Amino acid sequence: MKTKLKIAAIFTFALFACVFLATSGNTQTKIETAGQKFKSIKVLNDMPADQMGKVMNMMSASLGVNCAFCHASNDGDYEKEGFEHKDTARQMLKMTFELNKNYFDGRPEINCNTCHQGISHPKPSFPLKPVIAVESPVQPDKKPTVDEILAKYETALGGKANLAKITSRHIKAQRIEPDGKTFEDEEILQKGGNLLIQTIYPSKQYGDYVVKEIFDGATAFKLGNGAKIELKADETEQIKREAQLFANPNLKAVYPKMDFRAVDKVDGREVYVITASISETQRERLYFDVQTGLLVRRVASTPTILGNFVFQVDYTDYKKFGGVKLPTLINFAVPNIHWTRKVFDVKNNVKIDDAKFTKIF
Repeated sequence: MKTKLKIAAIFTFALFACVFLATSGNTQTKIETAGQKFKSIKVLNDMPADQMGKVMNMMSASLGVNCAFCHASNDGDYEKEGFEHKDTARQMLKMTFELNKNYFDGRPEINCNTCHQGISHPKPSFPLKPVIAVESPVQPDKKPTVDEILAKYETALGGKANLAKITSRHIKAQRIEPDGKTFEDEEILQKGGNLLIQTIYPSKQYGDYVVKEIFDGATAFKLGNGAKIELKADETEQIKREAQLFANPNLKAVYPKMDFRAVDKVDGREVYVITASISETQRERLYFDVQTGLLVRRVASTPTILGNFVFQVDYTDYKKFGGVKLPTLINFAVPNIHWTRKVFDVKNNVKIDDAKFTKIF
């Protein structure tokens, strides 16, 4: 049981894959609530049930604690009552909802992190030293166009001719946990620019569990030891985006609308920020290094009752493989969870059977 719980927490995007999704006002589909799906729900009754994992992660990150702070998670019974911290959390949630309702027209402007800032008990004292403001980058007199930024990105990757030569890739990588330990091997197969299989193999730490994420060019699906894992809409979008974005300069084919927003900074380096829209309700932010032209960050968010749940991917340590640059360190971060993929081997133009990308259930 403990192994299965660890696997779910690490590999299942049900808790943390993110993209901005909104429900159309004309949609008649009945949404299952947390009160209907889970036991012992006293405050989050009307929240959509599929937000539960995200909201719990946001609360954990805000307080800098793990599940056991409020739950008897050592025995897997998250619904057990009689814990002071769980009762306090319920009161804090009521306070938060009342503040947002009375002062922000119901918008989730205030959440756990507003006061906690990563500690379990907020400090009532005030800072005694002046806070040094971070200087904002100077904005250019002439804004770069999206076409200019993408053209530079294409050149930075290796140029149109070199990119056209790559028809498939076989990538081997390792997953590195925050403490620096490596437990899982990853294998990534890409073909035709939008076919993708990501496989996380068994390890001593997590037993014989094998996870596969597949995008066949139209549909994303996921398997755990060969069995289907149900995906939510936002999880599907993230697998799809993994297939679409990797070393692909033709981002206008992915995002119908792209707008330059501003010059910002990532890790001390100036970046161009582009707002990229999948649809009227799905938006992401892309960050391109001003000097190198390379894509260094992607940010997507999912709205919840406590505000946006952010999913961030950082692309670093670009190296050339067959004349085309690829990021060899990819850092994934969501509230309370982050990990790194370290690429150590890339073989281009390998023969990959299309049947591998076919749904098998």
